Amino acid sequence: MEESRTLARFAAKLAYEDLPENVVQKTKELILDQLGCQLAGSTLPWTRPAYEYVADGKGGRQESTVIHYGLRTSAQDAAFVNASFGHGTMGDDTDSICHAHFGSIIIPAALALGEREGITGRELIKAVVVGYEVASRIGAAAPLAEARGFHPGPIFGPFGVAACTGVIVGFNENQILDAIGIAGSHASGLMEYSRSGGTVNRLHSSIAAYGGMRAAFLTQKGVKGPSTILEGERGFLRAYSGESILNETTQGLGERYRVLLIELKAYCCCGTLPTTLDAVSKIKTKHDFHPDDVEEIIVYATPLTFGLTGLVKEPEDVTSAQFSGSFGVALSLVKGGNGFREYSEENLRDPDVLALARKTRFILDEEVGKLPESDNPARVLIKLTNGNVYEETVAAGRGSILNPMEQEEVYQKFRGFAHAVLPSRDTEAVIQKVAGLEYLDDVRKLSQMVIIKR
Repeated sequence: MEESRTLARFAAKLAYEDLPENVVQKTKELILDQLGCQLAGSTLPWTRPAYEYVADGKGGRQESTVIHYGLRTSAQDAAFVNASFGHGTMGDDTDSICHAHFGSIIIPAALALGEREGITGRELIKAVVVGYEVASRIGAAAPLAEARGFHPGPIFGPFGVAACTGVIVGFNENQILDAIGIAGSHASGLMEYSRSGGTVNRLHSSIAAYGGMRAAFLTQKGVKGPSTILEGERGFLRAYSGESILNETTQGLGERYRVLLIELKAYCCCGTLPTTLDAVSKIKTKHDFHPDDVEEIIVYATPLTFGLTGLVKEPEDVTSAQFSGSFGVALSLVKGGNGFREYSEENLRDPDVLALARKTRFILDEEVGKLPESDNPARVLIKLTNGNVYEETVAAGRGSILNPMEQEEVYQKFRGFAHAVLPSRDTEAVIQKVAGLEYLDDVRKLSQMVIIKR
């Protein structure tokens, strides 16, 4: 069997030259997208505690940079803060199979450690690919973990970060295997916040990034991990998922790269909602009406969407708002969007948004999920008080694998996020730097471009 070792061997032996051009291009888009998420996330009040936590305890090591602020601290602490920023908007990328937000886990860790080590752009790209490859494959092998209440990113992410870190510091196969084994004891994160609120979700990517790096650093100190951490009788897959699809960890390894299965998000909310919000947007574009004219909104949703977002109409905080489909639909119609600026404490209490959310209901519909060529589809009906009824069905949301963003859309999303911190000239310079990342001789140059110059 040796699935754990096979992944470690792949990570240790992969060379940048092995990567197909479309894999390199997609990885650069994921890095740019995550940098935008970090810049926007750094301005939000609920990510401030992560920054203060690290700033208060900053030691003497000045290895890596906290984005926006320019604080110099240890690589682990920089990754911890930047990962919180990266997931803070909930606009970060999503694995189309296991639904994890790996970008805000793997990329902050790779950039922070890459800065410490002074690696090249090509080395960064390779390390990020390894991180996604390991984490995503483990996620695909554990299909029941999310239904049990585990948050996919922080339970799968530490494995990817451990492998990514190992690649950057030059681990051999046995060392990466140890690091992955130790990462299994760092896998954690529960999704109760999506029902009853709380802001701990804002730290889930941070915890995963920090834990995966620590697993690799402990390997350097001689700690050994179980060599069958994935496939073993008391290993990760059995413990977290029960039933597993073990061959997902290695099937097509080195041929079918997992970054190509990562989706970019057009909205700053739960990743099951894009089809619903796209349908609402289409109705708004085609028909002229005011939110006060709405009598009722019905969303026919798949079991996944209904279970994650269909139950809460009046959320308690911004986190639960981002998991409330009714609130998201109302926010789109009343405030004109579902970006990181719209999901605010102010809008959480807006009477017009709340009134429309109460008129919106999600209905579990097994049939809508059977649409051909679809990815978590949704059907939306908007009934007006004058009797008009508008309907749209969206099979796959914008940014999904079946409906991907064009490169210019990726750039436009980055601009919208990055402008929360950077002036236009600096924003365009970052876009160009990442577009030519394979030619960058030292990633420290990129890190210095995403801070406020003082």
